[in-house]
Amino acid sequence: MPTKTAPRDFGLIGFDHIDVRVKDRIKARRFFVEQLGMDVIGEGPDHTFLLIGDQVLGLRDAGEGDGPKGVDHIALRVSEWTGLRSRVGRARVVITGEKERENSRSLYLRGPEGLRIELVWRPDPDIHTCASPPMPAPLPDEADEADP
Repeated sequence: MPTKTAPRDFGLIGFDHIDVRVKDRIKARRFFVEQLGMDVIGEGPDHTFLLIGDQVLGLRDAGEGDGPKGVDHIALRVSEWTGLRSRVGRARVVITGEKERENSRSLYLRGPEGLRIELVWRPDPDIHTCASPPMPAPLPDEADEADP
């Protein structure tokens, strides 16, 4: 029987996007667009955003000093912004940053094993843009402390 834990209501409603680091972004872009039929919704000097239904796959260049290729971060969509920072703080989750943009707001969290997590609220969930600041890097000496 699964263990029950106290409910934590952060208003999670699903994935917003997942960013992956790739060695060859042009090749990866071609695969997802030409082979799988995804649409490009934005590009920048080091990233490409692809639309899958109403969710986004971000391709990021794996630069010098970055971790290995693979997941850069996951972004989870939340239903409301009001009180989110307080609820996350009460759950003793480490907040590593916060961003407010024209069409969204984000809290950046340090997850287990150095996983970077973004909680995203969008007043209009149908709008995705290419504006994307870099995720704050987890502090190397504290990455393992995120495990409860």
